Amino acid sequence: MTGSAVLAAMSLEPAGSEHAHRPGDGLRAFGLDQLQSAARLLARRGQARHEGVHEARKCLRRVRALLALAAPRLGAHAAALDAELGRLCRGLSPLRDASALIEALQRLERSGAITADEAALAAASASVRREERLSAALARDPGLAARRCRLQRAAEKLAALDWPAVRRRDLRRGLARSEHRLRKAAARARRHPGNDAAWHRLRRRLRGWRQQNTLLEGIAPALVPEDSPVRDALATRLGESQDDVLLLARCRSDSPFAPALRRILRRAARLRLWALRAELVSLDA
Repeated sequence: MTGSAVLAAMSLEPAGSEHAHRPGDGLRAFGLDQLQSAARLLARRGQARHEGVHEARKCLRRVRALLALAAPRLGAHAAALDAELGRLCRGLSPLRDASALIEALQRLERSGAITADEAALAAASASVRREERLSAALARDPGLAARRCRLQRAAEKLAALDWPAVRRRDLRRGLARSEHRLRKAAARARRHPGNDAAWHRLRRRLRGWRQQNTLLEGIAPALVPEDSPVRDALATRLGESQDDVLLLARCRSDSPFAPALRRILRRAARLRLWALRAELVSLDA
């Protein structure tokens, strides 16, 4: 049986399952569906691979948010699986970062921070770097097949976790943990507005909390708090600021840009990042 077939066999249970009332069954089904989707996305070819990598990483982060929701109940095996998914996600980061760099350049152009000619020149250099990184990754792992095999094994491990033991109170406590960690991260970012790591931590905490809420809407909607437009805006702006941090990093070491262009991009990204963080400090997460 192929890896895709194994994942498909582990996918969503029928709606009439006698265990459908258990929240753990819904969590298990969701997690397996996301791993199946990630494997399919990594199998894309040509230019579609870039978007496939981006979407696959989203799937992996959703599964990690799911595991965090029920972590105390699921025990050490869930922690080990989470660590493995984290390694998979980080291994794909260089490929995703190369695409995020192009998106950051496009935002700078739209805002008028750099000219169309500067944006085109920078995007051309970033695109070359992106293709180089993808080619190198495919040379080491043709078709990203090894990564898809790891997803198959991850699905087997996820399916074997003690999902029947998960109760609604576990989900309630898990969401409360995420809320507490989010507020701590927000307070730290406000105290240290120049600390890139603090802002990155806040972005991860907010993303995980929102993913958990989205997941629970279909499993235990009574546990989900009301929508927060402020947090939606915060998530969007944090993503943009993280791309600016990435652009600044690529204007220093291992830069695809010529020195003169690097100086222009560094100044534009720094000004935009400062403005974004000043705005974010005023938002109440």
